Amino acid sequence: MKDLNWYYILLGAAVTVVAQVGAWFQHNLQFKYPKYDESWWGMYVISVPLTYVFILATKYNVWGYGGSIWGARFVGFAIGMIVYAIMIQLFFGEKFTTKIAVQLILCFVILGVQSFWKENNS
Repeated sequence: MKDLNWYYILLGAAVTVVAQVGAWFQHNLQFKYPKYDESWWGMYVISVPLTYVFILATKYNVWGYGGSIWGARFVGFAIGMIVYAIMIQLFFGEKFTTKIAVQLILCFVILGVQSFWKENNS
């Protein structure tokens, strides 16, 4: 794996957050407002630009992690879980349990491992 590019890591993280927030609304708005279920056309309209944002996020993350597709995937997953936890609290007020806290800590560990663990490929 090549060196990390912090510009693209930060850009990829920011774009991933935007994509994950959009996906959260696309998937969960129906539970807050039942009229926005799968029959609402807006869900399908938003899918095209949302897919584009996810593609950009993946590209920037891969560039940021020196070409590592695995790195981009782990970062996307971890950021998605963190965004999901925040959005659930903001819109539904679901209980924040110890189990969820431990899982979110593990997401931060994944981000740390991907960003700061140097591989020695000798």
